[in-house]
Amino acid sequence: MTDDPHTRAQTLATLAADELSLGYGTRHVVDRVSVTVPPGRITAIVGPNGCGKSTLLRGLARLLAPRHGAVLLDGRDVARLPARGVARRLGLLPQQPIAPDGITVADLVGRGRHPHQTWFRQFSETDADAVTAALTATGVADLAQRPVDELSGGQRQRVWIALALAQGPDVMLLDEPTTYLDLAHQIDVLDLLTGLNAESGRTIVLVLHDLNLAGRYAHHLIAMKDGRIAAEGPPAEVVTADHVESVFALPCAVIDDPLTGTPLVLPRPSPRPTVRR
Repeated sequence: MTDDPHTRAQTLATLAADELSLGYGTRHVVDRVSVTVPPGRITAIVGPNGCGKSTLLRGLARLLAPRHGAVLLDGRDVARLPARGVARRLGLLPQQPIAPDGITVADLVGRGRHPHQTWFRQFSETDADAVTAALTATGVADLAQRPVDELSGGQRQRVWIALALAQGPDVMLLDEPTTYLDLAHQIDVLDLLTGLNAESGRTIVLVLHDLNLAGRYAHHLIAMKDGRIAAEGPPAEVVTADHVESVFALPCAVIDDPLTGTPLVLPRPSPRPTVRR
């Protein structure tokens, strides 16, 4: 198979939502969303707090049962597919993953191979090779025997990405992978994901809060508001002053980033009250 992501995209899974509605208990969160994730590309889901970003991602990962509509993997309803088969093709990194106390990096990443194992096929040389490749690709091979709870936030996030990568999915779904990281580590994680996409053509879908980082790193943006898609397309078409004010209620100017040419949001300062002396 070619390493060119655009060619490989033709053979990768197609993930889509068809009139998808999701919620928790009596709370309705995502309302009849229809969207197709571009294969072989990086897609960022953006929007204000509570708009349904993470809920949509959980629905795409088959962690939430639809109230209406369906999630389609290569045109087939994932709810009707075997769970183990779906887990081999969709890899999820949740917002706040928790590692068992004392587990080492290698053992944690090895758990990504569980969907490939059965009672008759336990951990194999193929699994070991996949774990080694994931550790190497994410730059944490030298941490393999370290306990996960001794690592820095940035290192731990790389390890969790390695776990998802070891799973060997066609699509990686990441819920706010840069949360709680300082700016340098945010860039580090996003550079890592960009490299993984460029090298393998693997489809990546991530929820991001920072609109400027989303515009810089994603090929495709999905902007959500009140449980629906407000805008969708390339960053230059989605990150406009009108869209940002409509979706985020944020008056702003949008310029080209002088380093990358991607859209850069500059919030307009609020008028300061006059102080009488």
